[in-house]
Amino acid sequence: MSLSINHLTNDTIKRSEWDEWVRNARNRRMYASSLFLDIFCPRWEALVIEDGKAFMPLTRNRKFSISYLYQPIFVQQLGLFFRDPGFAEYVPLFIEKLSTLYSFADIAMNEMNIDHCGSIQYTEMNNFLLPLDKPYESVAKQFNSNTRRNIIKSKRLGTILVPGFNAGDVVRLFSRHQGKLYPNIRRKNYKMLVSLLERGMEEGVVEIKSACTHDRTVIACVCILKDYDRYVFYFSANTPEGREHGAMFLLVDSFIRQFSGTGMILDFNGSMNPNIARFYSGFGAQKTSYPRLRINTLPYPFKLFR
Repeated sequence: MSLSINHLTNDTIKRSEWDEWVRNARNRRMYASSLFLDIFCPRWEALVIEDGKAFMPLTRNRKFSISYLYQPIFVQQLGLFFRDPGFAEYVPLFIEKLSTLYSFADIAMNEMNIDHCGSIQYTEMNNFLLPLDKPYESVAKQFNSNTRRNIIKSKRLGTILVPGFNAGDVVRLFSRHQGKLYPNIRRKNYKMLVSLLERGMEEGVVEIKSACTHDRTVIACVCILKDYDRYVFYFSANTPEGREHGAMFLLVDSFIRQFSGTGMILDFNGSMNPNIARFYSGFGAQKTSYPRLRINTLPYPFKLFR
């Protein structure tokens, strides 16, 4: 198949035009917007065909004089985006093209790419989606007994939900109570996340809600991202007291109440952790998959590069 795939460097990409391509894509995701890419991967580039009919952001970095592709922390899915579903068949061609440009890549594609990877080896990553096309009462019937029990417990313990919270405080709460579980998240990553949350709140695409005790001590927070046709459970922070109160169950339930009947989807942002997966599925969310690719054609000793 003859196909001209153009490689665009960062300085040649017009942000307004790029974001229009993302908005018009059949599998559009906010992760592919210039808002996300400029914050989490300032050196990003792209592969494009036919004026944005299909395009792939390239999250580029450089180490040991080697340019490579990586999956930025706090960015779940990227890959090939397209206006017409027929362009999904070009997934292997785009991967072949990026392989000629980079000898190493560790990147996540998106859900509409997974059926078109062909013989390309990938790891299947889990995501969890909950349709919000029905009234809350109908959606809540899908909650399992553990989820219902924790929601009731949280209310009984007097947990108070408060809209709005400072983005920096949310990230600090996470770093203080959960950061040790994620040693790969560095200070610079947290700074990027704060910038994203602040920009998102300014632009009306991020909503933060916190759970407090009766004396207004914050014990848990959830950041929801408005992502075109879905709401994403984008980032959360919990404390030991928050877990005792079942605060995260109550927070998620409050967003389901808020968005039920909108016809949107609640995207739980996935996890390979069985305990977190059980938490998501407890609300009736169904598992879906997306591919994560790893390409390494570096010569020895760089072949060992991670």
